Amino acid sequence: MFKKILVAILLLIVIGGSVVAYKVFKPHPKPKNGLQITSENLNKEYSADEKTANGKYLNKTLEVSGMISGVTSNQDGNVVITLESGDPMAETQCTMADKNTKAAKGQNITVVGFCKGNNMGVVLTDCFIK
Repeated sequence: MFKKILVAILLLIVIGGSVVAYKVFKPHPKPKNGLQITSENLNKEYSADEKTANGKYLNKTLEVSGMISGVTSNQDGNVVITLESGDPMAETQCTMADKNTKAAKGQNITVVGFCKGNNMGVVLTDCFIK
């Protein structure tokens, strides 16, 4: 009897752990086409009224167009493309989904990604170049 209870408990733990692991590590969906805006206008809206801009853009898919002011990588090795916004202290930071993304400073592009709000410039994640 004790063995059956122990096996049942272990089975529940394994199943529960599998469900949690799947939810945590499943791949993010590729963002679909979203709201179209320029990097400059997006940052202007956030600078003018962050609360209103969050209501319009936060956790939504955006298509942001602009000129690349820099290409770097973050601590996880992901490519981060920075788009000019007219204010060098508040540029749009786009963390790319593909670590092998190629882009060059001065290039005009449109990036599709999820808006995560404002942190010294608007932050987009899981991005790709359209």
